[in-house]
Amino acid sequence: MTALVLGSARCGSTLVSRVIRMHPELLSLSEVFSTAGPHAFPQGQISAARFWRGLSRPTRLGAAMGNPTRAPDEFLYGAQSDCRFDPHFCPPILSVALPHLSDRPDALFHWLGQVALQAPRQDAGAHYRDLFGALAQRMGRRVWVERSGGSVVAAATLQEMFPQARFVWLTRNGADTVLSMRDYPAARMAVWMWKRLRPLGLDLLAPGGHYGRAGVWRWLQAAGGVMPKASILDRRPDLADVAAFWSHMMIRGAQAMAAIPPGRILHLSYESLTRDPAAQLARLGDFLAGSAPEDWLRRAAALPRTRPSRADALPANTRARLLDACAPGEAAVRDHVRRLAGG
Repeated sequence: MTALVLGSARCGSTLVSRVIRMHPELLSLSEVFSTAGPHAFPQGQISAARFWRGLSRPTRLGAAMGNPTRAPDEFLYGAQSDCRFDPHFCPPILSVALPHLSDRPDALFHWLGQVALQAPRQDAGAHYRDLFGALAQRMGRRVWVERSGGSVVAAATLQEMFPQARFVWLTRNGADTVLSMRDYPAARMAVWMWKRLRPLGLDLLAPGGHYGRAGVWRWLQAAGGVMPKASILDRRPDLADVAAFWSHMMIRGAQAMAAIPPGRILHLSYESLTRDPAAQLARLGDFLAGSAPEDWLRRAAALPRTRPSRADALPANTRARLLDACAPGEAAVRDHVRRLAGG
């Protein structure tokens, strides 16, 4: 079975990946789509070789945005001994996903490549289902669950690719999410690109042209060598720009998920998860696997922790402007939750 966790960046999805990884029936795949970047969602029938290149061939722009220096808690490759690749320029699927699954990620990567290259010419969804189904079987898990930061913008694409999948939409209050996104290098790059490319008719958040789907992103990735990457990644963007980006993500995500049958989507809020972890994890386990084993609940419920709101510590005028900029996105989330509840 296939399941997908959708959310913006910095909404608590890494925590959700951790608790999913602890469930005995779930295979947790972290950041597969996001690290594949412009090659994540190729259209039409593609060869096994092309599909595997998207997961195994690093790019300069992708490596600059995500590596053990810029995001050490996520990009774990290189912490192991005798690594085959440079941790700062390694195959995308090896940078995050596989080190979370094995202390011998190179061996798992080699095996995955052998499996992937045996597939027939087919669409990307079938390639992913075959490859991750085989990985789940190898790991003794029944359901694979992919989670990528920012994947909410690809909700319509993912529903098309995985028509039988279950979806978890993870949300966090806009103000604190925006403050965290402003500090995260990959989110800074996304905001920078979105703001500058929209006037040219290239919308990073558009349902049919989002990052990872439209062919233009492969050309932009190739042009990454001439971009001022360091200055973009190391500089905090304007808070209003990040808030506008987040709100558009939520609006687009809610619109796409309105087409998913209610029985195949679960809304999970970060605030509820940290406030009442046992109850929320029980919902999550039942939704994804049909079970929430007591031992898993006990161990997983110990992970979520409440944190003080960073937004509450802002000067009153700054906080008011931030909340106002996040209001459209917050309204989109509320409306979606209301639809799910039948209200």
